[in-house]
Amino acid sequence: MIEYLIDTNIFIALLKGNAKLKSFVETLACAIDTIVYVELIQGAKNKAEVRKIEKYLTRFELIHFNKIISQRAIKLIRSYSKSHGLMLGDAIIAATCLENNLTLITYNAKDFRFINGLKILMP
Repeated sequence: MIEYLIDTNIFIALLKGNAKLKSFVETLACAIDTIVYVELIQGAKNKAEVRKIEKYLTRFELIHFNKIISQRAIKLIRSYSKSHGLMLGDAIIAATCLENNLTLITYNAKDFRFINGLKILMP
């Protein structure tokens, strides 16, 4: 059963070769969401890097956003975009975690810590 969702910044560290982080993450039941997937592909330098990223991502369940996640993301944006600077991508990541009862693994807890009910793990 999936318990964790991995944020983009964690994957960047993994893809740069952080062996300790890789060992930690690969022992957990983790997923990614559509936003993280797209952010990683968008940040790739070339098509070869896209292939490398996509090959690695096949290890993780991919959670697509749906109507329920979209509605939760809208509520989060209403609540936190002006007061805390919550961005769309982070709102969808948080909404995915909240709707699926997942803990977010991230290095950027400051981007999410104000969201009530969101569980965060910083490795």
